[in-house]
Amino acid sequence: MVTAVGRRVTAADVAREAGVSPATVGFVMNRTRGQTISEATRKRVLAASQKLNYRPHHAARALRSGRNKIVLLVLPDWPLEHSLRTNLEVLTHELANHGYTLVTYTPLADSTAIPLWAILEPAVVVGYGEFSDEDLTDMKSVGIRHIIPEKASAQPSMDFISGPRLQAQHLLKLGHTRLGFARPSDPRLEEFVAARLRLVQQVCDEAGLPSPVVQQVDYRDESAGAAVASWEEAGITGIVAYNDETAADVISAASRQGLGVPKDLSVVGHDDSPLAARYLPSMSSVSVDMESLGMYTAGIVLHHAEGHDLPDAPTGTTSIIRRESTAPPRMH
Repeated sequence: MVTAVGRRVTAADVAREAGVSPATVGFVMNRTRGQTISEATRKRVLAASQKLNYRPHHAARALRSGRNKIVLLVLPDWPLEHSLRTNLEVLTHELANHGYTLVTYTPLADSTAIPLWAILEPAVVVGYGEFSDEDLTDMKSVGIRHIIPEKASAQPSMDFISGPRLQAQHLLKLGHTRLGFARPSDPRLEEFVAARLRLVQQVCDEAGLPSPVVQQVDYRDESAGAAVASWEEAGITGIVAYNDETAADVISAASRQGLGVPKDLSVVGHDDSPLAARYLPSMSSVSVDMESLGMYTAGIVLHHAEGHDLPDAPTGTTSIIRRESTAPPRMH
């Protein structure tokens, strides 16, 4: 809005109308976290801004830039591993083919930064984690209509379930009856580690075998060597590794201790990253078809944004790739 004297409405104008300070207007309009502003004050500022048709400059810039062609992907604080990188590459290219720009954003718990959705006002927001009620309310307050998922049960299907089962079943079919589970040390992966371990445990339970012996490995310390020594002492012959990087740490530690892979210890990774085929010995691993999953997510986005037909969820997206690192256990 332009005032009677020909100037654009500012935060100071809103502050005078609402009877608050310009700083308070900034906190409310920018959704600054960590500020103790009462709900009554917030509503008064929003009412004044609506009356004066005031919009913060960042929102005006977003509107001019064509916000309806922006897709915001909100990622939890995950490490950017091979599978996720592949998924993002496919999703980026497929959306670009339809004129959309993919922007990724990782909100951090201790950050006071303005949420990126409030700055960009994208056409669609996609979350690979569950949104809080506060975040959903905030998105809707800036006019974002397409939020995926709005509820946890509506989350796009991402097949991370069958992989750990395939790892364990592969080792059992080879004749291994005592399994170990190699987990990484990154605390950001804690939920994924727990979920994958549960699945390996289920396979062992179903086969009437002992629980997998869990060890943490980290290439930056001596933990991998200690893990291998512990597994050897316990009679473990097959290792389910969280991912290919963890599998590489186990294989390296085994080699340094004079153990052969797969002669003395079979190791199976997850993700079928380029490392798996290049390593020596080459690593058996679970391949996840992240390209199909990326295309599926893009189809969900285009369904919401443009009314495209709802895509069918991909099936059979995981498979075991057998290479040199796994073999039947050595007969003593």
